[in-house]
Amino acid sequence: MQHAWLVAVAAVLPHSSATAQQRVDVRRAVAPDISIRMAGAFGKLRIVGWNKDSVTVTGTLPKEARFEAYFGGPASQPSRGAKMFVEAPNDFSPVVPGTLEMHVPSKARVWAKSGTAEIVVETVTGGLDLNIVGGSVHVTGSPRELNVESMDGAITVDGSPEWVRLKTAAGDILMTGGSTDAAFTSVSGTIDVRDGTLDRARFETVTGAITFAGVVARGGSLVFDTHSGAIDVRFNPAVGIEIDAASLAGVIESQLRDRRPTPGREG
Repeated sequence: MQHAWLVAVAAVLPHSSATAQQRVDVRRAVAPDISIRMAGAFGKLRIVGWNKDSVTVTGTLPKEARFEAYFGGPASQPSRGAKMFVEAPNDFSPVVPGTLEMHVPSKARVWAKSGTAEIVVETVTGGLDLNIVGGSVHVTGSPRELNVESMDGAITVDGSPEWVRLKTAAGDILMTGGSTDAAFTSVSGTIDVRDGTLDRARFETVTGAITFAGVVARGGSLVFDTHSGAIDVRFNPAVGIEIDAASLAGVIESQLRDRRPTPGREG
């Protein structure tokens, strides 16, 4: 099998060599459902889905950083897979203060991983798998699959992915939209989901607060679980909903009905 490398990098030299930049400009015809992997020490990555069967990567990086892009298959045919990475100049520069913008077919599957970085994704309807340590992730649109993991970085989603998994340690999670299959997990970060319809969803924290202000689909099931965080769940009182709530040491309050909750075996 033949393979093709395609990297276009031009150096831009300002007055001071200490601030020298290189310009990244990569373009390639690809399959509409291409799988793309991007990893490394990039500082900011913007991914935009478009209605073209091509991938472009543009932006600037420090001259000392290394950027490479690899596309599978011969250059004469649309590629079905691509791997890209940014390598920092040395071990003392774990984050490269550069900005990259990637345009991909809207149905593409994109995997991106970095340390401390800002990742922004727009109008991708395929699959997204994003992983950071610090910084932030902001997804706008409704991909078919969305998986985001972060240690300290915040996660924001504006859209309704069919399948979604959002997980942090200390970062806050905010999703405005719904899903048919969702899970939200945090240790100390907050989870806030609103303005959407959920079919099946699970919310889990240790000390972080959980807020839900949306709609439960007919026949849907939502589970909220926390060790010591507050849970605030808001429903339309006109909708028929069965709620089973239990707390070992906390207080349970209901404002949906005048009738007091009926105690169960767990109090």
